[in-house]
Amino acid sequence: MSFKTADEAHAEGERRHRRGEHDGALAAFEAALELDPRHARALNDAGWLLTTDLSERPGARGRGLDLLRDAIAAGPDDTRPLYNFADACVAVGQPGEALVPVEAALQRRPDWAEAWNLRGWLRGVKGDDPHGGLDDLQQALRHRPWYGDAHLNRGRIFVGLGEHAEAESALRLALRCGCFRPGEAHYRLAGLQERRGHLRRALGHYRRAFEVGAAEFRQDAAGGVVRCGNALHHRGAFFVHADEQIRLATVDREQRRPRPIAEVLVEVRRELARVPEESADSQLQVGRLGLLAAEACFSGHVLEPRWTDQSPALAIELLATCFTGERHDALRRVAEDVRRIWLELYDELLAREEPDPEASALAEVERLAGERDHSAAISALRAIDVCDDEHLLRRAAVAERLGDHARLHGEVEGALDLYRLAHGDFARYASYATAGGEGMARMLDVNRLNGKLSDLGDR
Repeated sequence: MSFKTADEAHAEGERRHRRGEHDGALAAFEAALELDPRHARALNDAGWLLTTDLSERPGARGRGLDLLRDAIAAGPDDTRPLYNFADACVAVGQPGEALVPVEAALQRRPDWAEAWNLRGWLRGVKGDDPHGGLDDLQQALRHRPWYGDAHLNRGRIFVGLGEHAEAESALRLALRCGCFRPGEAHYRLAGLQERRGHLRRALGHYRRAFEVGAAEFRQDAAGGVVRCGNALHHRGAFFVHADEQIRLATVDREQRRPRPIAEVLVEVRRELARVPEESADSQLQVGRLGLLAAEACFSGHVLEPRWTDQSPALAIELLATCFTGERHDALRRVAEDVRRIWLELYDELLAREEPDPEASALAEVERLAGERDHSAAISALRAIDVCDDEHLLRRAAVAERLGDHARLHGEVEGALDLYRLAHGDFARYASYATAGGEGMARMLDVNRLNGKLSDLGDR
């Protein structure tokens, strides 16, 4: 490839990368670096390719890390090479190595919220210092209060620490502020809701995680939908008639005659019957297992999953593996149809969900605080019903966070009122906490608020 300028070569590399031509993209980025060895974007993009899509090449990761170091030096105010370098270091099990350029960046720019967030992720999520990571993330939020990714990382750390109320509050804020990985936030919220037995809410979050999540969460999110749906089914919360919905669910219904799934399975059983039972073909054995699993998921005309880790869609996909050609494609289409119908159940379930007035009340508090109407925000906070322990902690966490925001903007009286409210809620919770560890954690919260109040002159 011949180019006149480094920018032209880099633009060609980006086009090739969008088309999935990784080798061609790398060649174009390298051509850009021949024309301009300090081209920051080419250094970053070439390093990222070598540490991700092309990482299996001999020596690719090492060279990619070197290029990303050069990209950080060439573009010291660009977050992309910092984050790409951190991802690459974590991938090879060296999160500590990634801290070196991040800490150098913070020495140069102590108010860089993105760098504080990255440091918190490296220490608290990928490292073994969760409390240090929380401190870093608090610094990120001090410089940018409505930073979705920092809230997401706080949620990740709180989940790891078992602080579920704090985790839920942070994850909800991550979604409200617009984090980079909303699918993960929904997935983790779903797990918290499922743990508490709020299956309909969990089902809704699992469904959203499946829709918007990264590839590594889609299968787990689909399993969560099936698991919660199965539990609700056995409670009598809902059921699906195959003859009313499933058999009419076809991807290309205009061109393909709708067929009941039972009819498809009968034909598949007929195909398998032609093969001797003693056949050692592993694919056929898998196919028979899939057929049994698929048939077990249907009772009469009712779709009824029988296991928490299986669904009709997965069973039919398992069955498809023993066929090739048109039969394989037909079974995969049936599996897609079943999965689509199954996932869409959450609409009906969420429509019947019990109201959660505390969540809407907290959202209103945050709106008022964002508009700097702190007197109204404090009144709204105090009005939230706190007979539930979880809501008490949520109110305390929101009050402290809004107090930090008021303090950052020099609104001392507003910060004092919010800190006093948070202090009282944490102290109240600690006074009747039954678990020693939980009571100690809340007393740490009380002591932290004592320090903040003292800093503002409240003795």
